[in-house]
Amino acid sequence: MIRYLLALSTVTTILFLTGCNSKPEATPDYQATKQLVVDILHTEDGKRALTEIMRTPSFKKDIVISNQEMEQTISQVMTRQETQKQLEQLLQKPSVAASIVKSTQKEHEKIMKKLMKDPEYQKMMLELMQDPEFTKHMTQLMKSRAYREQTTKVMEEALESPLFQEKLMKLLQEAIEKNEKKN
Repeated sequence: MIRYLLALSTVTTILFLTGCNSKPEATPDYQATKQLVVDILHTEDGKRALTEIMRTPSFKKDIVISNQEMEQTISQVMTRQETQKQLEQLLQKPSVAASIVKSTQKEHEKIMKKLMKDPEYQKMMLELMQDPEFTKHMTQLMKSRAYREQTTKVMEEALESPLFQEKLMKLLQEAIEKNEKKN
């Protein structure tokens, strides 16, 4: 803090002295003063003073973005057409898509668990599954060609899932490593 005060007093004194020179008709030269202040800030004392200022809680408070500002910024960015196109391109990369899925997976699980504990949701699901018409319909559906095609489609989609791809890649790498060790 003393260094900060020393640097601040040095800058103030220099500015005062340049403002109080013996030529009353001369105006202070902006460029010279600016260069002097910049030179002082580039000294070790100036750098330390700036570092101390940046470490103060009040400075950090002014710099840090509030949650509301962050939400607003993200909302604005996500609704732009250019951003949506960039996101689509980014999500084509399995590693990026897997990261996003992993980061939101816990929230999805919480929602599903919350729904499963919801008495109204449970009641609706039980009523649906116990309905004889539903059971009959499900049995017929599973025997149909459309169901088999859909199952194939689901498997193909699973293969396109970033999380599944990542797991599959890990399994393949492990299998290759085991095979190489055996040979």
